[in-house]
Amino acid sequence: MPAERIMTLTVWLKRLTNFGDIAVLIPLATVILLWLLLIRHQRGAAWWAIAVAFCAGLTAFLKVAFYGCPPTPGLHSPSGHTSFSTLVFGAMTLVSAIEGTGLRRILTIAGGASFVLAIAASRFLLSVHSGPEIGLGLVIGLSCLALFGQGYLPCRVARVWQSSLFTTAGLVVLTLHGREFHVEQFLQEIQRYFHLYCV
Repeated sequence: MPAERIMTLTVWLKRLTNFGDIAVLIPLATVILLWLLLIRHQRGAAWWAIAVAFCAGLTAFLKVAFYGCPPTPGLHSPSGHTSFSTLVFGAMTLVSAIEGTGLRRILTIAGGASFVLAIAASRFLLSVHSGPEIGLGLVIGLSCLALFGQGYLPCRVARVWQSSLFTTAGLVVLTLHGREFHVEQFLQEIQRYFHLYCV
């Protein structure tokens, strides 16, 4: 492949992967929480806060633990872009899909899943994470999405309220896309500070 095409592909992959950066996803997660509180879905808001905390906490904990003692040679750092994208974009897909029927619901689920998998694939194609690291990120994200789902699904939300969520989310993404928070170095410093290595 010519060098120019490789550079173009790399630019597009970086643009795609930036949708999974916590600089975008933390504000989006906050928008979802505020939206749930605004529509007075306290149960959903509580489970959303639990799911976000669990996703961020487990991903960070495993990154710190695996830096010093990877369980396998290809598993040093579970993909945070993948885990958090799966949770946040998965939640938005869930909110939209349960109000749809038939083909609309299928297309919503397929579109949301494709977007999350594209972000995950970008991490692999950019050589940031290995297959097992992305796979573990997906497992973490899906587990946390299931946590949120079991709290959100018992109550339905009027579609008019959904439009406010997606409009606000779109503005957040447009404003913050391209910004990056580099937390990997910080987590590595934590690992070195506590001398967490295999014995």
